[in-house]
Amino acid sequence: MSYLLQYARRPDSIAPRPKCGVRVDEHTRLNRPGLYGDAFVGVFVEDTTHGRRRQPQIDLQIADCTNVIRLEFSLAHARLRENSLFKIDTLLGALQRFRDALAAEADLAARRD
Repeated sequence: MSYLLQYARRPDSIAPRPKCGVRVDEHTRLNRPGLYGDAFVGVFVEDTTHGRRRQPQIDLQIADCTNVIRLEFSLAHARLRENSLFKIDTLLGALQRFRDALAAEADLAARRD
């Protein structure tokens, strides 16, 4: 049964990773040191090039100080692969537009000070 531990979820939502290859495995804090809490983004994509598994483990987590969201991405068949890439491209586009708007408002706030 100990082999199942690699798939178990810990209470802090950070799962142990498989021992196979990894394309990306990052856990990045979103706040500067000393500001707020433990906001982070966590990304993991398994590399199945030489593995026995056909479907990679894929995990995207975004957290503020109290809430965590996990987005599901599947590569099981062509339509889901297309949708997974559409989903991440849509998210990246929304984040870039949000960043642009935030920067514009930051400039206005700085001029007001």
